[in-house]
Formats: sequence, C-alpha cells, structure tokens
Amino acid sequence: MPSILIIGAERGLGLGLAQVLHDRGWAVTGTSRSGSDTSDLAKVAHVAHVDVTRREQIEPLRDSISRFDVIFCVAGIYGPLHNSVVEATDAELTAIMMTNCFGPIRLAHRLLDRLNDGGTLAVMSSHRASIALNTEAGLKLDLYRASKVALNMLARTIHTDTGVTVLSLHPGWAGTAMGTLDGSVEAEISVEESVEGLARVLMANMGCGEHRFLDWRGESLPW
Repeated sequence: MPSILIIGAERGLGLGLAQVLHDRGWAVTGTSRSGSDTSDLAKVAHVAHVDVTRREQIEPLRDSISRFDVIFCVAGIYGPLHNSVVEATDAELTAIMMTNCFGPIRLAHRLLDRLNDGGTLAVMSSHRASIALNTEAGLKLDLYRASKVALNMLARTIHTDTGVTVLSLHPGWAGTAMGTLDGSVEAEISVEESVEGLARVLMANMGCGEHRFLDWRGESLPW
C-alpha cells in the first residue's frame, strides 16, 4: 500500500487529493493547522497538525509521523487581492512568501528523512511560476508569481543536493475558495477534475529521479 503525507489537507485541493488517494488504496496522512475543522479529512486520513510558517511546530510533526512514499506540500495562499509588489505591505510580503515558499521548503528539508527509499517530494506549484509563460501584460499577480517561482527554485535545490525525485505540480485553475477568490471569479475546472488529474500525474511520475514541472494533465510546463 503506497503512503502519502499531504501538508495542508483540511480543505480544497489537499482534502480532495486525500479523498481520491484514499479511495485508490493509499495510506493517507494529512495535516491541518490547529483549530481547523478536520472532520472531513479524518474520514479518509490520519490527521496531524502543522502551520508551515511556524518553525516551532516542525519537530512535533516529525515526532508524530512515520515514513512515506510521497510527501506533498499543498498549503498555499493567493495573497492580498491587489497582489502588487508596489502596494504590498511588509506583512503581506512576509505572509505569502512564508506560506507559499519558505515555510513549505523549510519543512520539506526537515522531512526528507521521512521519505522511503526512492520516495518523492511534490510541491503545489502553478503555471504562474513559469517565467517563459509570463507574457500577459497588466495581469497583477506579482506576489503570487514570485512566491511560486521561488518555490520551484528551492525545490530544484533539494533535487540537486539530494537526488530525490521532486515534482512541481500545477493543479489547474480549480474551483476552490482560493481559485475563485471566494466566489468572485469563475474557475476553469472543478476540484474533482483537478485532484483526479493530480493523482494520475503523481502516480505516473513518482520515483522518476528527476525534477519535473507538470500540470494536472501530465503536460510539461516551461521553466
């Protein structure tokens, strides 16, 4: 039975992926922040707790888990609606970079010894992390793009330094609270389509020994 630790699984894509993989026979452990509603997650996974922005919560998580074939860092935020580097406060900059990049990567480093031999580290990236695809003038996504580019770069460093398989995965523009900005915009795909695709891509590429940047359909994205 393959096993996975999903960081940030109490709702949205993390919860959907936990449900899909549980239904496919995986042993799933999912994390949430303390105080979150984990009633749905508890139906399909063992529940652990961590806030990726809090260094002091790393060791308690390590002590509460065993080993996994896959560790998937899903936790992330869109950031302030303006998403402008010019308008952002220091607090807004810190929040998005810590949540989307530095926190997950710091945690990933501390959990590498919790991967089984030949295991895979996955991070929830975005097509907005592609420098080559940044051709849409006037689209205010400065903070989100920068956080995901940095995530991909530091994920590549883990692969380069350790040789572990790393997957940077774009889930598509899915109908989550973040994807729709709490219902103010329309998504392109459903949560179900996104997580079904992510599960297929994960299973097809885990253990490949490379760092791959893929979308939910399995198509490679340019860096």
